[in-house]
Amino acid sequence: MDLANRFLPGCVVVDVTDDKFGYPKTMVLKNHVAKLLMEGHRHIVLNFSEVQMLDSFGIAVLISLLKLCREIHGNLTLFGLNKQISGLMELTHMDRVLDIWESEAQAISQVRATQP
Repeated sequence: MDLANRFLPGCVVVDVTDDKFGYPKTMVLKNHVAKLLMEGHRHIVLNFSEVQMLDSFGIAVLISLLKLCREIHGNLTLFGLNKQISGLMELTHMDRVLDIWESEAQAISQVRATQP
């Protein structure tokens, strides 16, 4: 799994450039984000615009990352989900738990609006 960080004021955008987000690739992202959190970054924005498939383990990892972010008073935000993944998020009610936006601009704007 290829991941690229973009450090912006108030958040880090992580571009996920793999089309399938399932086990074991999910562990790569989990470790990557955990490292960013340990470095002091609290607000993580995940770019899923290239992800075509998400499995149940991927959802579990997203919940785990959200929990890690909230433990340090941060947040996890996603954007760029395709229709299939958006439908899965609605079906599992994860859209009520995760901050999900259509575009990067919306996601970053929301992250910045919630910061003191």
